[in-house]
Amino acid sequence: MRLTNGAKESTYKYMVDGIRYVCENFKDRAPGTHSERKAQKFLKGELEQWADEVEMEDFDLHPAAFMGWIPPAGIIGIISVILYWINYKSAYHNSALPIIATIITWFALSCLVIEFLMYREYVDFLFPKRTSRNVMARRKPSGEIKRRIVFCGHTDAANEWTYSLHGGLKSLAPVMGGSIGGLIGICIFNVIWTIYVLTGGNFNSKFWLVMGIIQLILVPFFIAILFFINWKVIVDGANDNLTADYISMAVLKEMAENNKRYENTEVCCLLTGSEEAGLRGAVAYAKRHQEELKEIETVVIAMDTMREIEQLQIYTQGCTGTQKNSNAVGELLYQAGVNCGIEMKETDIYPGAVDAEGFSRYGIEAVGFCGVNHDPKTYYHTRLDTPDNMSAECINLSLDICLEAAEIYDTNGGIEPFRAEGAKRFKKGYNK
Repeated sequence: MRLTNGAKESTYKYMVDGIRYVCENFKDRAPGTHSERKAQKFLKGELEQWADEVEMEDFDLHPAAFMGWIPPAGIIGIISVILYWINYKSAYHNSALPIIATIITWFALSCLVIEFLMYREYVDFLFPKRTSRNVMARRKPSGEIKRRIVFCGHTDAANEWTYSLHGGLKSLAPVMGGSIGGLIGICIFNVIWTIYVLTGGNFNSKFWLVMGIIQLILVPFFIAILFFINWKVIVDGANDNLTADYISMAVLKEMAENNKRYENTEVCCLLTGSEEAGLRGAVAYAKRHQEELKEIETVVIAMDTMREIEQLQIYTQGCTGTQKNSNAVGELLYQAGVNCGIEMKETDIYPGAVDAEGFSRYGIEAVGFCGVNHDPKTYYHTRLDTPDNMSAECINLSLDICLEAAEIYDTNGGIEPFRAEGAKRFKKGYNK
């Protein structure tokens, strides 16, 4: 049985029209750009119509670091293969070459793990600094604030993924699999090669010729990964992630236009900047406000790419399985979905992250809520992510689920009633 009746048609229309307006008037919203900051200022003005307080905070970051290590890593893979063949063909096997190859390839692998898989700052200081911003809007309760629910989206847009545009998963899988797998394989081989040379070994065995040939086969993958990101194209980001921005904003819009306040639950909308640069906005906000967010119970529902109803899922873990999110908030979201007529499942491990993990990192209970296919469609991180390629039905249903989540969160007096059932429902092995 639904506790709410869904949003008004005017609010549904507002979301779709608003996304189109931002795409048309704030182009090239890459992390840390002037356009991103202008869009945040505009959205702040929109939120001031319905919120009691709206805060806009700047933060510094190095946005190119998150993906900027990829071309150097591809070049490092090629250099390692060249060094091996120089050493293999040389009459005198110089021990410096395998040592250099080992150091540079393991450095490239560490960038993959720390920056891309774990979403941590690692080589950021090597890249230019820029300024991004977060926008936080609050609709206060009528009485004392005893709990808080935050609906979150991000305003920045991604640089285009070349192989997502040209073939989707059929192109992405071999390029990423070959380059990442190749890098891992070469890292392991370089250690063996180094030990062998340092212990006085020679290359008489055919094993070393075969290994050299295998490395040559990997070179096309290392070349291909150089073009993984199209640095000249910044997508519109209508689905990823203005859908989540406008859903989060519409929660406050609906409450204000219905003159609704909870007695003790503060309802918030957080629009982060620079999510596409490795969750930098969510991390900056969580780090700066962790004392406030822990002072009273706070739960965060972070949305991303609300495009496909059949793909609406609950993300109780993220950062490629390295960061645990909240099962209890997952259960809250699940029950809200059931009340709205959809039974959402827990997602499998996925090579990516949403803003929820930025809050979970600092001990704030959060969960991801996404409607994106894990077999990436050609609109994902490409120039096809436009207002003409949205699903109004998915956006509308997602808003209704968020409104329902706020309602049952308040009705149940917080997150505690969802904890035990959440632990039962979301119990996949990687969550333990």
